[in-house]
Amino acid sequence: MKFFDSNCCLGKLSVPMPDSIETANELSGFMERASMDEALVYHALSKEYNPTVGNRKILEETSEHGNLHPCWILLPHHTGEMPPAGDLVDEMRASGVRAARVFPKTHNWTLSRWSAGGLLEALEKAAIPLFVDFEQTDWSQVYSLASTYPKLDIVLTGVPFRLSRQVYALLAETSTVYIETSLFQLHGGIEDVCAKFGAKRLLFGTAAPHFKMGPSVMAVKYAGISENEQAMIAGGNLRNLLDGARLGGQRASVAQ
Repeated sequence: MKFFDSNCCLGKLSVPMPDSIETANELSGFMERASMDEALVYHALSKEYNPTVGNRKILEETSEHGNLHPCWILLPHHTGEMPPAGDLVDEMRASGVRAARVFPKTHNWTLSRWSAGGLLEALEKAAIPLFVDFEQTDWSQVYSLASTYPKLDIVLTGVPFRLSRQVYALLAETSTVYIETSLFQLHGGIEDVCAKFGAKRLLFGTAAPHFKMGPSVMAVKYAGISENEQAMIAGGNLRNLLDGARLGGQRASVAQ
């Protein structure tokens, strides 16, 4: 089973963590100890300082590590901090970036259509999955995004297990929303989601360095589901999304 972390942050944090991960070499060491193969990584500078600076930095950090895949943090173009959405997507493709992340509350903007419509439409057209932390949005907004942009894959990260009632309702009413597993540590939760909605709706993640990698790995490895379902969650689902971005929306079957 090959584990592909969908939720990992690299770089020096403004509030240091006990197991901070400041370089790609350090991350590789943590991944090896946790028996992880690949990681989708954004840079702390992109969230805590300047997205453009951090996006350039994550390209530098991952350039010599084939198992680390850069994820860019994006902003709408209105202030000129980033180019218009079409040009931004072209830049992502040219740089080999196949996933996007947003922190609208931290960066003081909104995912509403009047603010971010152009950006979200461009990501949808390019089949680039959008990662959004639960603390940066709310259930109604995620549902609205899934309804307004029906081909945009939305990965909701950092969802606490106590919110399973809302998670189930959202999964039932949408087909392009996925739940990242790092905080969704509900007893029997992985098994129940697989039974009700299919393993394709879950993506393995660790939320490192804010949380340890090991427990997230064990939650999938010891879940009472089939080996095929484990492989899908551990990395197959994420690879499928990233392949969709690479191929412009034409996805192959889920890779394991």
